[in-house]
Amino acid sequence: MKELNRREFLTLTGAAVVALSLAGCGGGSSTPPAPPASESKEMALFKAINEVWYEVNKEVAPNPSFDICKSVVYCQEAADLAKFTASPFETYEPEVDEEDYRRWNLPDDVFREYQRRESEMIEEIRKKYGNGSYRGTGGVSNSTHDGMQLKQLYPSNPSEVREFVRSLAGGRGLASPHPEQWMIGLYCPTIKGKTYTVAVMVNFAPI
Repeated sequence: MKELNRREFLTLTGAAVVALSLAGCGGGSSTPPAPPASESKEMALFKAINEVWYEVNKEVAPNPSFDICKSVVYCQEAADLAKFTASPFETYEPEVDEEDYRRWNLPDDVFREYQRRESEMIEEIRKKYGNGSYRGTGGVSNSTHDGMQLKQLYPSNPSEVREFVRSLAGGRGLASPHPEQWMIGLYCPTIKGKTYTVAVMVNFAPI
């Protein structure tokens, strides 16, 4: 994880935000793993997240200092960053390849270039949406070349979607003075037969 130690969130050019704001108080009956052929895994999961977003955040933070957003909107820049963050895992073979544990180790020069581009993309988000807008990348451990790892499997049922949202909400829930401006980007690569999820959270913060 990176940034936001109190909200540890369990991606290759900037584009405009796709304002797909959906109602956030649904009953959690949607299951995301088999979207229609015309719908990506990311959009299916995005919809499932919004069905339980408000309810789960209220459970995490029953008395927040600020309002909890009813739903999140999809942010293309955040999705581009999520995709880039996962790119080494799709490009290189893991150093350790076990069914329940895979670890990637990049050459130092490759890893330094990866970190440089990742930092540039985060800074592009900050310039567009505000200095405090990038709130974290979840589902991946990539802060060191020694042991990079995808950590979040694609939620395959409503209960797993709720647990994923709970991990995004952290210990206090995602509340804000401008709750309608929370955004998310998702990338869900399938690697060696398993589908993972990388999520980037952004909160429009023009400061």
